[in-house]
Amino acid sequence: MGFPETVGNAPEMQAPLDKAESLDMDLHIDPVKERKMMLKFDVCAIGMLGLFYMMANLDRGNLGNANIAGMSEEIGLVGNQFGTAVTLLYATYVTIEVPTAILLKIIGPRYLLAGCAFCWGVTTLGMGFIQNVAGLYTCRLLIGFFEAAIFPCIDVYIGMVYKKEERGTRSAVIFAFSSFSSAFGGLLAFGLTQIHGPNGFSGWRWLFIVEGVITLFIVPLYWFLFPNDARTAWFLTAEEKRMVHARYELDPHWGIDDEFSWGAITSVLIDPKFYAFFIFQFCCDVSLYAIQTFLPAIVKGLGYTSVTANLMTVPVYMLGLVWFLFVAYMSDRTKLRGIWIAGPLLLLILGLAILIGVDKTSIRFFGCFVTILGIYPTVGLSIMWMSDNVGRHFKRASMVGMVLTIANTAGVAVGQIYRTEDSPRYIKGLEISLGLNVVAFVMVMALMGGMWWVNRKRAAAIQKGLAEGNPVPAQPEKGDYDPHFVYTL
Repeated sequence: MGFPETVGNAPEMQAPLDKAESLDMDLHIDPVKERKMMLKFDVCAIGMLGLFYMMANLDRGNLGNANIAGMSEEIGLVGNQFGTAVTLLYATYVTIEVPTAILLKIIGPRYLLAGCAFCWGVTTLGMGFIQNVAGLYTCRLLIGFFEAAIFPCIDVYIGMVYKKEERGTRSAVIFAFSSFSSAFGGLLAFGLTQIHGPNGFSGWRWLFIVEGVITLFIVPLYWFLFPNDARTAWFLTAEEKRMVHARYELDPHWGIDDEFSWGAITSVLIDPKFYAFFIFQFCCDVSLYAIQTFLPAIVKGLGYTSVTANLMTVPVYMLGLVWFLFVAYMSDRTKLRGIWIAGPLLLLILGLAILIGVDKTSIRFFGCFVTILGIYPTVGLSIMWMSDNVGRHFKRASMVGMVLTIANTAGVAVGQIYRTEDSPRYIKGLEISLGLNVVAFVMVMALMGGMWWVNRKRAAAIQKGLAEGNPVPAQPEKGDYDPHFVYTL
């Protein structure tokens, strides 16, 4: 692998600190005060983003819950129309991820995400009233379009506010909301699909209606609590605002004050890391979206009833939640990413192999647990790993959006790989997923090797310059092409 060597709440409306004041202040930061300050961001920013991500995942995963609760039969789906409905969400999902990643800083996360969440909440609520395949397809296309902003905006925002060694844990917390949503979704589906209202109003319809209403309830909370700009966040004291400025001053590669240019996008296209990361992310996303959508059907294939199958997914997701929090914490603590992605990726491959090759029900259910141990760390930490290794804001935002756009076409593929006629075991789909994850493992090894080689070469050049009395100058405007930039392995 070759790498280049070379507005809302009144308090937040006040202007940022004067630049000169920022430069003149003591850049030493008290770590105790810093942790206290970042806890405020964790509650008001990560907490709100996590709630939105939880609801977005519920909206994506609830189709599988509704399907085994009788939706397909009631609205007359035939052939692979259900698989097509799964695919259609991602057909629009991938269209605006690059623009939203870039526009987050320009428009502001409060306005961008609140508007998108309101629209997908209304559409999810409308899913409860569909009568045929046309209504299903239309709602899935709209949900995909409006939800597309959530994931790239989360990753870009974390990169704007948190240091490298702080990002993995925060990403894990966001994904913990996702994992919780999958577990909560199973419980919610178990309860709501038991309801049978007047005039044949089925339980699966209540599933969509209740989830849509929950999203709409979160929107105003987000609007009033979310900090649009870390430097002017409404909950910070004057001293804490100076600390935020100091954090940015101490890392010239952060690029928080960058202006957008088309060169940021072209710099992504000539960076080999971009190609390695999107191949990796696509391969792992196939497994992520397959599990989110088809796990209830896979568990049902173990011999459980439809209702029990929804309930049996809960412990699987809860294990995934706890495990990912541990892996992300260790990744931040050790300041390493690749090894903490490669290990869980091997578990994912093992879990898929068990689901494919074993007939005994109890062992295959165990395989579901092994599989979930690999899914969340691989897809959750990889974007943070990429963000750690891309200097300057708009290049980082552009690469996040572009990688996610390409990788999320995996959602389009999933509906065709996991075909209705292959249910309930989906052997062909699982085999394809296993092969793709082997490719992903190769990409992780290539990235780690390439970054190690470049770090070593840059360190040698810097030492040589010092020894010869001709120090290599820092060039932070070049981002990760700066000879002093050190890749996070």
